[in-house]
Amino acid sequence: KQLAAGGHSQVFLAESEKVGELVVLKVFREVPDKVEAHNTFNRFLQEYELVSRMRHPNVVRIHDLGIADDHAYIAMEYFAGGDLRSKMREPVPMAEALRLVAQIARALGVIHGVGVLHRDLKPGNVMLRADGTCALIDFGLAKLLALESEMTDTGQIFGTPYYMSPEQVEGRAVDHRSDIYSFGVTSYHMLAGHPPFDGPTALNVAVQHLKTEPKRLEAACPQLPEGLCRIVHRM
Repeated sequence: KQLAAGGHSQVFLAESEKVGELVVLKVFREVPDKVEAHNTFNRFLQEYELVSRMRHPNVVRIHDLGIADDHAYIAMEYFAGGDLRSKMREPVPMAEALRLVAQIARALGVIHGVGVLHRDLKPGNVMLRADGTCALIDFGLAKLLALESEMTDTGQIFGTPYYMSPEQVEGRAVDHRSDIYSFGVTSYHMLAGHPPFDGPTALNVAVQHLKTEPKRLEAACPQLPEGLCRIVHRM
């Protein structure tokens, strides 16, 4: 069944005869005969290339890649627990929030260790398993730090305004610190129950990342350890 659809891809829940379990099938349906489509197609394939090299419990498992004349697909791990964004609609118990923060940190350590940037870290890209563990997904915006890539030229803004780093907002070059900033915003949101910045428009929120200091986390959540609050604000 179809789970989601975007401008260039569709996401389905499928059963894999090869793996013998439910998988998520991400299908790209566009012939890359134009420059813009070609760049998007390459970015889609890059998601597979980057993630398939990693073997870590907090990074999504990729099962297969298929390419035909008019489409490509990635078969990846299915997450019965949904995404962190949905879970955060209700308060996340403190112990569970801290456990998830630690797991996301481990995942970032692994991907940064092999020279990969995520570039779109947000609650919607953190998936939950039935056993309570989580994994990062959607590396379609990632790129190798060591690779001079034409796919994501400086000047193009990718990501979600609530969680974007200031350099992403301004369309400047990014490195691993940009992911850490987005991780800090995600952690703040999960621990406080609301993001550090909010506003009537995406532009308003984006500008706050450039010009506004967020409310101190310890003021919103006095029960949090002071050291943890310092770490989140440092990120």
